[in-house]
Order: sequence, then C-alpha cells, then structure tokens
Amino acid sequence: MNSPEAEPRGIKWIFFFPTQWVGELNHFIIKINTMKKIVYFLLFAVLLAACTSVKQIGKVNMISNRNVDPKLNYDVISTYSGGSNRELKKSNAKTIEDAIDQTVRKVPGGEFLMNAKIYMVNGQYIAVEGDVWGVKSNVAYRGFKVGDKVTWKVMSNFKTGTIMSLKDDMTCLVETKNGDIIEKKYDDISKAE
Repeated sequence: MNSPEAEPRGIKWIFFFPTQWVGELNHFIIKINTMKKIVYFLLFAVLLAACTSVKQIGKVNMISNRNVDPKLNYDVISTYSGGSNRELKKSNAKTIEDAIDQTVRKVPGGEFLMNAKIYMVNGQYIAVEGDVWGVKSNVAYRGFKVGDKVTWKVMSNFKTGTIMSLKDDMTCLVETKNGDIIEKKYDDISKAE
C-alpha cells in the first residue's frame, strides 16, 4: 500500500497533506495577514479622522458685538453657555464675531458674554463659551415671553399652557393646566388668546 509505485509522481506527503498544498496554504495565510494589516490601518485612519480637536486659544473678561448700555442693570441669564463638548464641536463660525453671536443669540435676552473662553475647533472654526448677561425684564424670543398663554396640538386635541421659562433658542418650558412642566419647541406652539 505504501509502496513508492502507489504514490503519484512529484507529490510528497506531510501529515496527510501533499507538500504543494502546504505551499498554497502558506501563500493564503500571508494574504490573510496582509488583509488584516490593511483593515487595521484603515480602521485606525477612520478613527483618527473622526476625532475632533478643540483647543482653547484665549480667555477674556467681557466680550460683545453690541453696544453695552452702562445705565442698564444687566443680570446673568445663563452660565457656561456654549461650553459643552457637543456645542463646541458643532460650531461652524469662521470669525470670533460669528461665534459670539451664536452663543449669545442662543439665550433669550442675551446681550454680551462675561468670563468667556475662545476655542479653535479643527483648526478652522471658532467657538465661544461664557456667561451670558442681559436684561431679564421684558425678555421675548420669537414673539413669546414668560407668562404667555400658548396652545399646541397633540394628536387631534389641542392643549394649552403658560410659558414658565424661555430655555434656549429652540425650546421653552410650559406649564400645563394640570401642573406638569413640559419642554416645547417654539415651532410647535402658538399664542392662545
């Protein structure tokens, strides 16, 4: 059975595999290792490109794009506005003026920033964080002010409530008739007469 005449010519057996298969198997393993290296490199490159760099480039005591009236009694309306990592990374302002406007306009009644920090995002955008100051009395945003009666639609019913707080440039807090306080977008509500 194991006589030399029984083996086909040119094929040697190692551990039940022909030697030519071992060479092909080694070549296949080398290809797999090369593909693994390429996949690891691409994964590393994608992860590196997905990272956003935020670098603080300055601090100022007060900064504003508007004239500040020294006769008015300004109050702190919001602290650390624009300071979350998400807000910093979302900035698309190309100039410091635009970054200040983005931060101040987010807060209803905002006039200027105190204790501000200026950041460079991805080497091309500017973001500003700080305490927003303004005049609390007579604050209105998009036609709404604290104390306004508002209405909104839920399914096929209309609900009503009173604005308790102007939270930011997108939402306000509304107290419903049964005493619950909910957050509503300005686009979803209208003034009730």
